[in-house]
Amino acid sequence: MSDYLPINSSSLRTDTKIGCDVYLLMKITTDSRYVLYCKGETVFENDKREKLIEENISRLFIKKEDQRKYYEYLESNFQYIVSDTRIPIDERTQIVHGAATNLVKDLFIDPRSENINRTKTFAYNMVDFILKEGNAVHSLLKIAIHEYHTYTHSVSVAAIGTLFAKDLGLKGNDLKRFCTGILLHDIGKTKISTDILNKKGKLTKEEFAKIREHPELGVEILKEAGIDFKDEYIITLQHHENYDGSGYPHGIKKEEILTCGKIARIIDVYDALTANRSYAEAKRPFAALVEMKNNMPNCFDEELFKKFIRFLGPYDPRGKRRKDDKLHS
Repeated sequence: MSDYLPINSSSLRTDTKIGCDVYLLMKITTDSRYVLYCKGETVFENDKREKLIEENISRLFIKKEDQRKYYEYLESNFQYIVSDTRIPIDERTQIVHGAATNLVKDLFIDPRSENINRTKTFAYNMVDFILKEGNAVHSLLKIAIHEYHTYTHSVSVAAIGTLFAKDLGLKGNDLKRFCTGILLHDIGKTKISTDILNKKGKLTKEEFAKIREHPELGVEILKEAGIDFKDEYIITLQHHENYDGSGYPHGIKKEEILTCGKIARIIDVYDALTANRSYAEAKRPFAALVEMKNNMPNCFDEELFKKFIRFLGPYDPRGKRRKDDKLHS
């Protein structure tokens, strides 16, 4: 397996320091070799970009060990990169997803105010990207098929949830606050043992009781950070509340659950079902919706759930528009 990872040359902004060494893959006779093109602490100057354009080189490489540094670079230059139309939309979406995943990893390692503020800034920029790029919708939904992990789950729930909230009519700052809340919704799990979070097989009664604490633990973390949140608190606190009152932490129901909490509940379950988890294989999108409708009928606001089905209809990750309308009945 290669010790190098490919990156798009268009993701590098001129007159910036990338922070990690960048390589070309050169073919020398019958051999291929990675050759240093730009040192991480050297400014990536315009003549280097022009040379790549002249040689029609779009693919560069970084060492695997430098992936985090590269994602930090992408995050700090996020707005410039995702607005660059020279980069295909699918690749820009991959950049969004990769940078967001790296950010949430940092957040779960160190959930203090600095990383919470980074998450808020990134969420706002992510929403701007979604609003400007209509084609990002399908690309983001295609990416949201993954191996389940707390931070990848947070990113996928944020992508799907923000797109759905936009489809429902949320705009501007309301949509940005929603995206921030979704990215932060599981932050309370940072106070729960990874042995419990990553356990294969059924949780004990005591372990599940500990898991049920994470919404309130999450709100505590956000309040300790001293950041002025509102919707973010609600999403963090209510994303496990069920429409019939059987959820947690407070067992509230129906209109006691705010709309952003109801949306988060739907997306949270859908993403978990469509990801490979330690105790269950991923379901296809349609099968996940069927399970939610048949086996969890009282967990969700019925009208919102129907709207979610209609929202996913044109964007089936398998690339086929659904003809079966039974779920709507």
